[in-house]
Amino acid sequence: MKGTDKGQLARRLLSDSAWSIAGLALMNMTAQFAVYPVWNRVLGNEAYGRILYLIAGMNILAISMGVACNYARMKASAEGKTENRPYSSVLLAASCSMIPWCLLVALFAGQGGPDPAETALLIPLGAAVMWRFYADVEYRLSLNYKGFFAYYLAVSAGYGAGVGLFLWLKLWPLALLPGELLGIALVYWRGTVLKRIPAENPPADKAAVRMIMTLFTTEVIGNLILNGDRLLLNWLVNVTAVTVYYQASLAGKITALVTTPLNSVLIGYLSRVKGGLTKQMMNRVTAAAVIVLPVASALCMAASHLLIRIFYPLNYDLVSPYFLMASVAHVACFVSSVAATVLLRFCKTGYQLYINLVYAGLFIVLCIPGTLLWRVEGLCAGMMTAGLLKLVFVLWLGYKNIK
Repeated sequence: MKGTDKGQLARRLLSDSAWSIAGLALMNMTAQFAVYPVWNRVLGNEAYGRILYLIAGMNILAISMGVACNYARMKASAEGKTENRPYSSVLLAASCSMIPWCLLVALFAGQGGPDPAETALLIPLGAAVMWRFYADVEYRLSLNYKGFFAYYLAVSAGYGAGVGLFLWLKLWPLALLPGELLGIALVYWRGTVLKRIPAENPPADKAAVRMIMTLFTTEVIGNLILNGDRLLLNWLVNVTAVTVYYQASLAGKITALVTTPLNSVLIGYLSRVKGGLTKQMMNRVTAAAVIVLPVASALCMAASHLLIRIFYPLNYDLVSPYFLMASVAHVACFVSSVAATVLLRFCKTGYQLYINLVYAGLFIVLCIPGTLLWRVEGLCAGMMTAGLLKLVFVLWLGYKNIK
């Protein structure tokens, strides 16, 4: 590839990443700084902790299946044109499974068991989240990241309208549901991935479903760990502890604003790169990890002090002791996720499962005893250690698979 071509590719990658990050940042900032603080102020720490637990439980299935179908279609697109049928069929079945899943999550929420109105709205919210995570593949397939930004702008606008619905009816899922539905409607109206348009020589449905289920298993393990903090604290401590840890790790969780769009741009461009994984690629990935980890952790620490003083001032003294460990834990997961995306393109799909199985083992061994012994502080220490060891394992796998 000529130098000018590389320069053009680098500029386009930077531009697409900016549009992608801006879109997801807008959506997540609307949720984190417009919706969530309103819930906390109106309902209090205990009810807010319950909401965080319910969202975590719902997301384990919803996000896992949405992302699995999204990534499976992107990976299949590297081999040729894809058709929507296997992906929509799996999503329809998974949407039906949200009924028993959300009932089970609500059953273990504590505070007197499931609330009928809350649970009735949690089910369609979970299904909508699942389809929304899949639907942005419309823009990733075509590398249309300005359209990607417009998609998440629509979701953000829906969240804004949803806050008004919540304040009126006091049913928290209504703050998010309009945004999820608006994004899906936009893709259905203007796009093709949610419609049954046959492709020439599409891959076999069974092969597509096998890939989806492999990625789904991987994503479930990852999301169990990602949301495991809330589950553990709710079950082993109390719902107020869920609120404390969530707010302490808020700035660290903002790295997710960069993770998903950066990974989506990377997988889109890496799908067009020929050849195998090289030592030069892994050296660059490792160097980036060594630089980004301390810098991003320091930035998250500084942001934590600022954000909690502004949006949750009454809880600042309660949550500030946990800023450092929570920030490092989430930044380490962000860096390892980006590195694992490189492996997804060049290595066997099953490696993603190995990574998350190792991380799950670390989570169980470190975080459960830590939470039982030292409550929130023990969970923070366990999450930080597990995140750092996961990063080391991902980099080791990359070097092991150099061609």
